[in-house]
Amino acid sequence: MNEIGVVFDTTALLAYARGDLRIGELLVDLADNGDRYVVPSVCLATAYRDGPDGSADLLDLIAGGPHAVVAPFDGASCAVAGGWARVLGLDTAHAAIESASVRVPLVTAKRDLVTQFLAKEWPIIDI
Repeated sequence: MNEIGVVFDTTALLAYARGDLRIGELLVDLADNGDRYVVPSVCLATAYRDGPDGSADLLDLIAGGPHAVVAPFDGASCAVAGGWARVLGLDTAHAAIESASVRVPLVTAKRDLVTQFLAKEWPIIDI
């Protein structure tokens, strides 16, 4: 496997769980390149909580895929995450921190909020 390609936030995970083909296409592109993707654990837990009926199987699939890296929420991130969570929510704050730490695009529907913390030029894949 090569590098990390993207970080998926909760909105991206929920889009996948609802059958959004853009997420599926992105997963195929990542797999074709041998790249991995990050699923922040707080985003995953939130998606399980907020997903539509029957979405757990799809969330299991995206989080358990051979190219998935489920990122734990660790103590080193708490101060930043707590501050950013006031605007972003804890899940999106976790995703933004992961995206910044591995320096890859964030897949999200919350560009306007995330760019309050990440550079306006930060690579974001809008869903």
